[in-house]
Amino acid sequence: MNVKVPSLRGRLLFLIVLPLLIIVSIGTVALYYDSEKKSQEIYDKLLHSISQVILRDVVISEGDLLTEQLLETLTDTLNDQIFYQVRDEKGSSLYVGYSNPPEIPANSVMKPYIPIFYDSAYRDQAVRVIVSREFVSAMDVPGWVTIYVWQTTIGQKRLLLELASSAFVTMMIMLLSTALIVWFGVKFGLKPLLDLQSAIMKRSADDISRIKRIVPMEVSGLVNSMNKLFDQLRNAFTEKDDFIANAAHQLRNPIAGIQSQAEAAERSKTLESMKQRVGDVVTAARKTSRLTQQLLSMEHVSQRSIKSEFQTLNLVKLTQETLTNFALRAQQQNVTLSLDCKESQIELEGSETFLSEAIDNLIDNALVYGCPNGGKIDVEIILDNTDAHLYVQDYGVGIDPELITKVLERFVHGSDTNGEGSGLGLSIAKTVIELHDGELELLSEGQGTCAHIKLPLRVD
Repeated sequence: MNVKVPSLRGRLLFLIVLPLLIIVSIGTVALYYDSEKKSQEIYDKLLHSISQVILRDVVISEGDLLTEQLLETLTDTLNDQIFYQVRDEKGSSLYVGYSNPPEIPANSVMKPYIPIFYDSAYRDQAVRVIVSREFVSAMDVPGWVTIYVWQTTIGQKRLLLELASSAFVTMMIMLLSTALIVWFGVKFGLKPLLDLQSAIMKRSADDISRIKRIVPMEVSGLVNSMNKLFDQLRNAFTEKDDFIANAAHQLRNPIAGIQSQAEAAERSKTLESMKQRVGDVVTAARKTSRLTQQLLSMEHVSQRSIKSEFQTLNLVKLTQETLTNFALRAQQQNVTLSLDCKESQIELEGSETFLSEAIDNLIDNALVYGCPNGGKIDVEIILDNTDAHLYVQDYGVGIDPELITKVLERFVHGSDTNGEGSGLGLSIAKTVIELHDGELELLSEGQGTCAHIKLPLRVD
């Protein structure tokens, strides 16, 4: 199933604009409440000033109503209707103004010269009210009066809406401008990546050469990783091609030999001659089967996948079973096989199949090259604190010093092989041992050859 992944440009735009949108939303709400607070403060100060003007006008007119001109001026200036009432000290005698002013909240305490502001309703309209207690000395009978002034809040709400709208529009313009800048900025910034994509898409399937294009620092790590991958692929393809070529070369001669021997058997004129030719075919087929098995093993271990088969195993038991498999062949070649180990159990972590094959190849090598005409092969296992050491010693002609390291490579034979073997056994053993975090070393000093395997012990 194909999952559609958002583009890098869209992702960057989303990651940048979304937080900005949240910030703008929070900022707009904060500005709204700030504007509401400020507009309230402005109108409260105006309302307080109006109450002082009304009180002064009432005192000058000696209790008469405000002039229509003054009321119209105040209403036109504030865009709200003004109401007022002035009471004497007892709060019962009405000096001037409108009746039934909005009641003071129950929890409010009147103090001289300190106005009280509160919201209420008057004639089914929302109003803002100021109540203050003032001492008037300019009247015939000086004394305390209470003045109520209230006005509708239509103008205040209009002012609040204008302030909030202006702030919101400013925020949105900033947000859209930022989004456009980010869009084109990201588009310009991603151009090197788009150029890299275009260059890679123009490559053929066979082109896995290194990318040499100059890229931004943030992408250089990705390009370096791709170059390393390309290097590994080139090496793997080269190794595989070499392996296929060598395998084809190695199989060509045995198959041709089997075919010629089979044809010779077919042309045999006597039963005895035919049996001899068929025996040669069987021998050649057995060698070819061994070669094919080794080729498949080499291909398997070259994939570095055998670690998935690791389990706890007993090296002593594994070695004993491998030697048992060679008992009949060793007897036929007049070779004595011996195992020397003081331990009954040595635990390792590994693949029983491939580790057994590695030991099998070492013993097979010793039988083919070290004891072609009889002799003995000594196998010894020694244990130390961290590793197990396995030695396979034959007493044949040995290996030339200049070939001691080369024979561990694929399809490389010793100096005196007489065409025997495939040149894969030691290479397979070396690869398997290394995949078990061990080491394989060949020693050929004096008489014969000793293969030394060092493997780490199992750690609990």
